[in-house]
Amino acid sequence: MKIRKGFVSNSSSTSFTITNLTDKEKTLVDFVKETPHLIEDFKKEYDWHKDDKDFCQEKLLISAKENNIIFKPNESKCCIFGDEDGTLVGHVYDYMLRDITGSKSFNVAFDEFLR
Repeated sequence: MKIRKGFVSNSSSTSFTITNLTDKEKTLVDFVKETPHLIEDFKKEYDWHKDDKDFCQEKLLISAKENNIIFKPNESKCCIFGDEDGTLVGHVYDYMLRDITGSKSFNVAFDEFLR
C-alpha cells in the first residue's frame, strides 16, 4: 500500500503494455496516426475540452513526436501516460487507452492505475 504525506492532487497516471504487432519498427507517432478517434472521443467524454484548440489530432501528433517511444518489431513495452506529466499525449492516453485493445499495428493492454 502506498502512503502519501503532504499535498495530494487529483493527478493520475496509468500504465499500459503496448505491443508492436508488425515486423517493422514502429513509434508512438505511428500509434497516434492509427487512432485518430481517441482525441475526439476524449473531447466528447470530457466536454470541458470540446472547444480547446490544443486538443486536436495535429497537436497530439506533435506531443507524440516530442515524447516518442520506439517499438522494435514484435516488441512490448510498458508505457505510462498521465495528466500530471504536462503533455497532451499523456493527458489523453491516460484516460482513453483504458477502453481500447489496440489498432492495426498495435495491441494495448491495461496494466495498472498509478496514483
